[in-house]
Amino acid sequence: MKLPEKLVTLRKQRGLSQESMAEQLGVSRQAISRWEQGSAQPDAGNLFQLSRLFQVSADYLLDDTMDHPVQPAPSTSADPLKKRRLAGLLLAAVGLLGNLVIYILSRIIAVTVTTTYHIDQIQQSYQSNETIHSWKYFIQVYDLEVLTALLCFLLVGGVALVLVSWPPVRSKLFD
Repeated sequence: MKLPEKLVTLRKQRGLSQESMAEQLGVSRQAISRWEQGSAQPDAGNLFQLSRLFQVSADYLLDDTMDHPVQPAPSTSADPLKKRRLAGLLLAAVGLLGNLVIYILSRIIAVTVTTTYHIDQIQQSYQSNETIHSWKYFIQVYDLEVLTALLCFLLVGGVALVLVSWPPVRSKLFD
């Protein structure tokens, strides 16, 4: 079977008109008509789109000796939800690990904090320098606010991505 016959057969099997097929492929109806009459050939890009539209290989479309489409091999790619869940887990892990590293460093490395006390009645101020281990002051002293915010965002975003792609939660949200 030649390409024009295959195109007509596949289009009719899918219940498509020339116009709807042309719309899906982004070409004119006249182009579809010329392809089906054999007066013109689709270019490589259109062949690729045709093979995707009809779920057949480009080999089947081009090879006149093949009368039946070869069944495509089962997809080896993982389920999109599994990929999304894995991406969410990785984002959450990076966020959690980064914040954990900052927390551990804040417990190891002491920072000096200057506190100023104003005594209004006497009109004096008193300064105190303390060396402490504090996550909050560690972030301030080493200017890690943006990094910490980014890591927190990754953690929350990752957890949200995992929850949205988790089937029980997904069914409640989107059904």
